[in-house]
Amino acid sequence: MTQHYRLCFLGYCLGISGCLAQRTDSLRSTFFRAELGSYITSQTSVPFWLRTNQYGIVPLKGSIGTIRLGAYSDYRSFKTNEKAGSRRRFDWGYGTEVVANGGVANQLILPEAYVKIRYGTVEFYAGRRRELFGLADSTLSTGSYAWSGNALPVPKVQLEIRSFKPLGFTKNFVAIKGSFAHGWLGGRFVQHTLLHQKSFYIRLGKPASRFKAYGGLNHQVVWGGESPDLLKIGLITSEQLPSSFKDYLSLVSGLRSSDSGITNAAAYTDFDLTNRVGNHLGSVDIALELATNSLTYYLYRQNPYETGALFYGTSLADGLNGLRIRSRNPKAVIQQVLIEYLNTANQGGDEFIINDPQHRGRVDYFNHAQFRDGWSYQGLGIGTPFIPPALGPNNALPYGTFTSDNRVQVWHLGIMGNLFPRTHRWLSGPVTIQSKLSYSRNLGTYTIPYPQPIYQFSGILTVAAPLIWLQGLQATSSFALDEGGLYPTAAGFYIGIRKEWSTSTAKR
Repeated sequence: MTQHYRLCFLGYCLGISGCLAQRTDSLRSTFFRAELGSYITSQTSVPFWLRTNQYGIVPLKGSIGTIRLGAYSDYRSFKTNEKAGSRRRFDWGYGTEVVANGGVANQLILPEAYVKIRYGTVEFYAGRRRELFGLADSTLSTGSYAWSGNALPVPKVQLEIRSFKPLGFTKNFVAIKGSFAHGWLGGRFVQHTLLHQKSFYIRLGKPASRFKAYGGLNHQVVWGGESPDLLKIGLITSEQLPSSFKDYLSLVSGLRSSDSGITNAAAYTDFDLTNRVGNHLGSVDIALELATNSLTYYLYRQNPYETGALFYGTSLADGLNGLRIRSRNPKAVIQQVLIEYLNTANQGGDEFIINDPQHRGRVDYFNHAQFRDGWSYQGLGIGTPFIPPALGPNNALPYGTFTSDNRVQVWHLGIMGNLFPRTHRWLSGPVTIQSKLSYSRNLGTYTIPYPQPIYQFSGILTVAAPLIWLQGLQATSSFALDEGGLYPTAAGFYIGIRKEWSTSTAKR
């Protein structure tokens, strides 16, 4: 009898040990991606929607071939227990992507190279990483106003709550996310410029609620750097623009230099003192989401700000407006429809009088008197692609500013759906179709208006087929067209093959 109890006790202890071992087992997944493709165009320029919002990896001109290789290590998840799928409180990961383009322009690009560390819900990363900011659709949109994924990712160090975190003391009714970052922009007219960036968003409604409301803002500042050219024309007192820690505190607060109580007035020009240190811009966003049994509706509005016009209410007519309707049936032919309207033509009127709130206009989006590279990184706009760079010969800025076209109105339609059922013998899943159709009215700037409005149509149709061969091979084909007075009339194709796979390593 005693021996029997000993055996039972030993078996019980071994069972407990096995459970504890299971609870500490975890999986680290590493994802790999390889893509081979080619762009073929009818003109020297690549059509708008083939190159736009591609994080700067598609050249502006010429037919090219491209090779893209990526590897990403995600955070570990538990392998087998009652908390399967949950993640460790402290963990790390990384991501990297290399793009090689050959043709008219031979390029080797590193759009992603970062390491990330997570503790609880807070994440820190350093490097280049594909990101979007703002309460807008992330798939079919023209792109968020302030940060659209149009340029090569800016190298940054960033601390953030990456996804909405419910607050327990509100019984999960309120959730927040946000970020705080420092980046390096470089620049041509002003060299070695820096980036300050932060964002904060709030969600009202529990995760499973049918109705949710969102609100928040993002704030970007271009600052620091050096420029002999600005010194010559008297816009700065030395080649080095304000870049001390006190200046940093001033621009983080968003206050005017004269109101912050931080800066030494004798060390700054009138330009810095009557404005703010750095080039400030961003958007204030609101959104509503409603889920029915069959559809989810997402309505959003992004209000751009840059010079104080939004604060005084003179530029309320400007903004990005969107309505996304998404099917909750994964087998539906039409999965998602998006309608957007972007307006930046108002800008609070054509007068800017700093002490007159009623005439706080002429915002001149993405341009700046000091930082004449504007809101750009390596020649491409960071924000909405419908405010494009005014590139002349050798990528110069012939107008002395980033863009010559920031007064625009854009009507946009996006559609995504499934083309064939999963039962097709050559396919491992449904063929997806995606289309973007945009029509814009372009007025130039208040400083240099176009003699007549310029109209432009740009569209793209993309088909992606997951094939049964090689366990995850995907064939992609896109056709894009430009027609109008803003860009050369052009048609273009992209044809590519992509393979994605992953490996998992168990750790204890």
